[in-house]
Order: sequence, then structure tokens, then C-alpha cells
Amino acid sequence: MEIEGHPTQDLIEELERRGGLRIEGTSLGPHVETVRLIGERVGEVPGTWLFLPRETFATGFDEIPH
Repeated sequence: MEIEGHPTQDLIEELERRGGLRIEGTSLGPHVETVRLIGERVGEVPGTWLFLPRETFATGFDEIPH
């Protein structure tokens, strides 16, 4: 994987291309309704949840997601 732009956003986009899903939530976890919808979409499969606080994007290069 070669990242050309800013690493934060490019890494997330690369993971999404590989099947990762961007899920809204808080430091307490993903929104419950969204988790239910993902379960319906992909079933119960092993994976890793990654919490990225909005400050992760505050680099001056990335746009903070809304």
C-alpha cells in the first residue's frame, strides 16, 4: 500500500477500499443502530473496531469529517 496524500485520510480511504466500514459513534462506541445495520449487511464476522477522535484529522491537511 502506497499512500500519496496525507496519511490520516489516505489510510482510512485505503481501508475502506479493502472492505472497511466508516461508522459514526463516540468514545463509548459506535451508534447502536448503525451496528445493527452492519450486522444485517455483513453478518457476524471477526474484525477490529478503531476509534479515531475528530482531533485525529486536525492536521491542517485533512478536512475534519462531519
